[in-house]
Amino acid sequence: MLYDEINVKDVVDSESALEFMKEATKLASSSELENIGQKLEEKNHLFYSILNQKDIESMTDKDFAKVVGKIFSIRRKSKRLLKANGFENLRGKIVRLLYGKDSIEIRFNNFVDSIENIEGKMRINFASELLHFTDPQKYWLWTNWIWDPDANTGSLPLVVQENVDLLSDTNGEIYCKVGEAISYVNAVGHAKSFSSMGRGLFGTDVLLASVYAVYMYTVFKVKLSQEFNRILPELPELTQRVLGVHNMEKY
Repeated sequence: MLYDEINVKDVVDSESALEFMKEATKLASSSELENIGQKLEEKNHLFYSILNQKDIESMTDKDFAKVVGKIFSIRRKSKRLLKANGFENLRGKIVRLLYGKDSIEIRFNNFVDSIENIEGKMRINFASELLHFTDPQKYWLWTNWIWDPDANTGSLPLVVQENVDLLSDTNGEIYCKVGEAISYVNAVGHAKSFSSMGRGLFGTDVLLASVYAVYMYTVFKVKLSQEFNRILPELPELTQRVLGVHNMEKY
């Protein structure tokens, strides 16, 4: 563990997380947030039904489109990915990412570096969503709205202490650092009930998406007119969108 020698209080900013959730619950009911957690379970069931180690060998391009359709940042890019990378080649890359024998750092790096015709942040989102929603007990979510190293923004830095270093030399190493931080947030979140909107890491997914939504509302309120603020969807919809579970039946 990266933080074995550090007290959990030195990693997680519990007060900040609680404040964000207090704001979130002013904008969404507990049942609405719990419903998002249930939708993440449904997303997990879909991913696993297609990407489990046995059935991935019979995955079709339509199955692939179903998976991509649940990933917010690339849901309209299924055809582009298939055209640029080739279906069989892409399936092989996904198999190696999910079930390869190399370390997760190496597998993550190889996948992100090898996918063509989408930008780097989308490749990272793609990799982490495949991992997390196929095996949520083993892998976690890292998207640019959770942590963007280039812009130094995202919901995760808002709920961990300032001295927690999430940077590293490779995307695979950053993925592991993010996972360590999220594991602490998850443990504290369930203990203090601010990650109680879903089972396991799904509750922390909802927490991080809610933190992101509250942050977005704060930024827009400061920078933009009240009339333009109405463009932003309400918190339940915004969190569902970034988690890829809004109107799931459409994609």
